[in-house]
Amino acid sequence: MEQQIVFKEEARKAFLDGDGNVDFGKVQARWNELAKVKVSLGNKYFTPEVVEQVKKLSGADQQRFLDIMMGGLANDDSSVGVYATRPEDYDVFSFYLQPLIRDYHKIEGETKQEHDWNIPVDEYVLTKIDPKLEKVSMRARVARNVKGWNLPPLMSKEERINFENKMVEAFENFGIKGKYHSLTPGHKNQITQEQADELIKRHFLFNDMTTDNHLTSSGVASDWPFGRGIWISEDETKMIWVGEEDQLRIISIVQGNDLGKVDQSLYQLLTGIEKSGLEFAEHPTYGVVTTCPTNMGTGKRQSILGKFPNITNGGKDEKKLKDIARQFGLQARGMGGEHSAMDHEGTADISPSARFGVTEAVVTRRLYEGLIKLYEIEAQAGKEQQQQA
Repeated sequence: MEQQIVFKEEARKAFLDGDGNVDFGKVQARWNELAKVKVSLGNKYFTPEVVEQVKKLSGADQQRFLDIMMGGLANDDSSVGVYATRPEDYDVFSFYLQPLIRDYHKIEGETKQEHDWNIPVDEYVLTKIDPKLEKVSMRARVARNVKGWNLPPLMSKEERINFENKMVEAFENFGIKGKYHSLTPGHKNQITQEQADELIKRHFLFNDMTTDNHLTSSGVASDWPFGRGIWISEDETKMIWVGEEDQLRIISIVQGNDLGKVDQSLYQLLTGIEKSGLEFAEHPTYGVVTTCPTNMGTGKRQSILGKFPNITNGGKDEKKLKDIARQFGLQARGMGGEHSAMDHEGTADISPSARFGVTEAVVTRRLYEGLIKLYEIEAQAGKEQQQQA
């Protein structure tokens, strides 16, 4: 079902009473309606007990609680359906968000996020798996938000612009040569639409956020394109998105075969930003604070673009690759990431699914170990097809 694009301020009116207060009866009715199509985690954990807890909060916090759920309430295909609006939401609304986070990340018992960037170079080398994997597109990115600022769903236009300008100052002082490209009208670094389209075509810049109803209805895409842009290093191996789902998406891209070198590049970027004086928002239990709870923990996603023509039957059977990858804790997506298709060679973006309860080093190791298994199955599928020919 195609979703109509609706922005948060308009979408949330459906859940207010005549005095502008949150009408939890209307919220429950909408969750019940959506349950006939798909039950998101936001829906699953919206219980009568949660409603009673929310009603004890101030009117302002009740409005914020509605904002958190808007991405789920406005979309019938949501799996999670929740976006935090401030770092403190994870504490203020812990009675709702904690069980949701534990469910998504499969957390049992007491768990606290730890960090470990001690990732060796020359160990996770793809040519050890297959000599043909000499020059592979490898990426790693982390989601980050800066302490003291609202998260993107709650940012005003003015706050988005101020945050972008703060980052431009950081980019000018963090010791890595590069250039900032702004989408903000009138910004000193503004680029043309043609230049933006070219960066999108090269898979550097994110797409127009107003075309995604999850982002518009949650408030993430509000005030587009103000406060949005991308910093690109001189050698085009390091990039930082500004103003997408999280305030920052910090990305390292390496053409090669050593996963450790991607992490080395990414860590250099992270430490450069921190040395410029910015402090990232962290939660004592969940680690990195992100807008979507699915990225809590490390906030790290590491991937390669690999070809799996035999498993996918020339790109015709994407589901088979996705199902096999899932067995090894991996996600298989199309060439352009989530919601994109694989080509006739079965080219897929492969990454570990875990974010929370694992360290950055474990994410890299799991990717490597999973790829060993995937390429073994790919080779076996090729032999079987030859025998049948």
